[in-house]
Amino acid sequence: MADPLSLAAGLIGVVTAAAQISSLLIQFTQSSKDAPQTARTVLSEVDDISGILSHLQSSLLGDQSSDRSRTQLLQVDQVVTIMSGCVLTFSELEQLLDGVQKEGMDLLDRAKWARKEKEIGNLIQRLQNHKGSLSLILNVLNG
Repeated sequence: MADPLSLAAGLIGVVTAAAQISSLLIQFTQSSKDAPQTARTVLSEVDDISGILSHLQSSLLGDQSSDRSRTQLLQVDQVVTIMSGCVLTFSELEQLLDGVQKEGMDLLDRAKWARKEKEIGNLIQRLQNHKGSLSLILNVLNG
């Protein structure tokens, strides 16, 4: 695998993107008692991915005890592809949230969200796929 330090640096960008999405979703879900359950589900998935990315970064930097020979089991292009997929999904989530008012949900916002439910469901599935892939990478690193 390529330099773990380079991958760890790349993870910072993905963690930053996750933090931005998480911040938007927290604002959205806390400001409206009627926020849809799917918004809370997306927030949970984003937070889970963020935690895994932080652990992965720690493993790559050697903060946690991971056998350096285990990093050789991973191919850098696979890790980069997964990280790129996360960034793309976060970007799509951000675009989707741009169209919805963050301070309290009125009837129009609920209608906008309902119209996007299928798209949101697809994004949740992609987030879960990313989470699973990242978890597997972390398991490989930590044995």
